[in-house]
Amino acid sequence: MRIAIHSGLTMRGRVEDIVAEVRKVVEFGLAGYWAPMLTGHDTLTAFAIAGREVPEVELGTAVVPMPLRPAFALAQQVATVQEVLKGRLALGLGPSHEALVKDAFGLEWTPPIPATRRYVEELTAVMTGREGRRVAIGGDPTPILLGAVNPAMARLAAEVASGAVTWAAGPRTIAEVIRPAALERPGGAPFRIVAALPVCVTSDIAGAREHIHRVLGANDRFPSYQKVLRREGVDGVAQLAIVGSPGEVGRRLDAFAASGVTDFAAHVLATSDVDTESTWTFLAARAAAR
Repeated sequence: MRIAIHSGLTMRGRVEDIVAEVRKVVEFGLAGYWAPMLTGHDTLTAFAIAGREVPEVELGTAVVPMPLRPAFALAQQVATVQEVLKGRLALGLGPSHEALVKDAFGLEWTPPIPATRRYVEELTAVMTGREGRRVAIGGDPTPILLGAVNPAMARLAAEVASGAVTWAAGPRTIAEVIRPAALERPGGAPFRIVAALPVCVTSDIAGAREHIHRVLGANDRFPSYQKVLRREGVDGVAQLAIVGSPGEVGRRLDAFAASGVTDFAAHVLATSDVDTESTWTFLAARAAAR
């Protein structure tokens, strides 16, 4: 299982902060850098800038909301960024959430499974040149991963994509929902499972979980996350977060590896600089020991 970083800087930081954090990922020997695209920066544009300055690391979107881009426009942007990154872009996509689509984006919400199927088919056609439509930049099509935490989307990801990205999902969801769908792929084709979750190496477990809830707990209200949290037997992502001593954090990561996760993207969130650096150092050691 590769160890990467999941970051919220695209939501609240500056582009120069994103570049610095991507550089830190390389310095610590981690496998990649994953970030969402919501109401902050255009993550793909930030990745083009960061990837040009830091050439050694995979950059992945987790995830691009499909309602924000027509498929042709996204194919064009992805092809441009992929040329800059020389093949290091991983494209995570998702239908987003009804409340965000309506209230933040000001767009119409459509049933997510059929909408996602249509979108991925159209995006793939444009990237591969099927049906006479192609972005003329050239290069190989960028592999698509779908944001998936529940059975229907997991099955769709296994059918039309190259992998799945999860948030607020534990080993139970991976083992019972994502992995079984992946095993049904025809011919046993490879399937990436990228799991993102808050991580903190600390002795102040209660304080860390309270902080995680303050920063990230608002997402718990979305229906798709409520389903997965109930499956995991917790009330929110703060309870599911990987928090504690190095031994405890290591044990929890072992459970993700055993469940079938190929890439774990740690969202480092701590109440102190000491705990932040301790967490990064632990993750670096874990990555080096693979």
